[in-house]
Amino acid sequence: MRKPLGGALLALTMLIAPSIAQADSGVDVSNYQGCVAQQRARTAKDNGVAFAFVKVSEGLGFTDGVADCSLTGFAQVGVRRAVYHFARPEYGNSADQEADWFLSQTKGYVGQGILPVLDWEPGGGQKSNVAWAKRWLDRVAAAWGTKPLIYMSASTIGMADWSSVANADYGLWVAGYPRGYAGERLRDPGAVPYSVAPWGFAAAWQYSSSGNVPGIGSAVDVNWFYGTAATWAKYANAPIDTVTHPATSTPPAHVAPVQTTTTPTGDANALATAVIQGLYGNQPQRQKLLGSRYAEVMAIVNRRLNGAVTSSGSYVVRSGDYLSKVWPQTWPAIAALNGLRPPYTIYAGQTLRTSGGAAASSGRRYTVRSGDTLGAIARRLGVPIGAIHGYRSGNPNLIYVGETIAY
Repeated sequence: MRKPLGGALLALTMLIAPSIAQADSGVDVSNYQGCVAQQRARTAKDNGVAFAFVKVSEGLGFTDGVADCSLTGFAQVGVRRAVYHFARPEYGNSADQEADWFLSQTKGYVGQGILPVLDWEPGGGQKSNVAWAKRWLDRVAAAWGTKPLIYMSASTIGMADWSSVANADYGLWVAGYPRGYAGERLRDPGAVPYSVAPWGFAAAWQYSSSGNVPGIGSAVDVNWFYGTAATWAKYANAPIDTVTHPATSTPPAHVAPVQTTTTPTGDANALATAVIQGLYGNQPQRQKLLGSRYAEVMAIVNRRLNGAVTSSGSYVVRSGDYLSKVWPQTWPAIAALNGLRPPYTIYAGQTLRTSGGAAASSGRRYTVRSGDTLGAIARRLGVPIGAIHGYRSGNPNLIYVGETIAY
């Protein structure tokens, strides 16, 4: 059971668990839904969404390209937020490695009333690897100063003894779909109809993956949280105000606008993002606030807005990038140029073309064979990796046997 803050949450949740009167509805989203910016988030909230679990990372090296955008959108309308990591122990990654990757992608969200979450649905016979999961939870808890939730299906609970996790006060977000995959909606699903032992109760229940949620989509994971905003704040070890009125200024690389003549410090790319968001105003205020960093930062801003990122006509995706962040006005053209389709997912390390003809103009095709990698295909065809496009994952490290790619 949870009992941070001297057992206050335990007392509160024990009162809440038998009854659902103080519970509320929410969603979990990832790049499949695209960026849930402010207007979409407002529509969702108006239709009953009180909280959102947002995917941020997976395994080692993957960052969800729209996470920052969606987290900002939800914050702007006062929807409570959680961030989750999809575990991949079956890839041979250690719990420490994946925890550190998650921490590197979420450090800017610590202390904002946001819940960290481990999404536990690995393959490769790893679902019963309790020690791996607990190691990840312990490491993240130490860094965040709050204990993460763990998400798993009701069937996974029965595959192993989860007592060490439950007894360490890591709350449970359970998944189970008693109505199958028929169309669903945000509603009160009642009490969880499955055993959640060794947990005394679930903090949240994902009762369908087929929810129709205005503002989000028609095949959305819908959830019920057994508590109020005050309960959420207890889980997050945060003041209630941080979850009822979330910070909305910037994504994780926090760069607050400077109100004096002091030159701002920090990463130039983060400063450029703040400029594009309007946090540094217009001229002459912007130049005064940026001080000696003005030319450096504005060069990045202009490259992003113009879509001309490099003289070579390509751009290497960085962690935290998404199309509309790098090219706020021209991202549809960049997507078309690179053969990207909804939800327009891009990956750190991916090379995107920023100039030239349409990606599929050559008409040349290649069918992926067993054992192929994108690098090996490029060498065989005598073309740069960046010239190959159309692989359905959008991830240059993930191609499928039998799919047809263009170059």
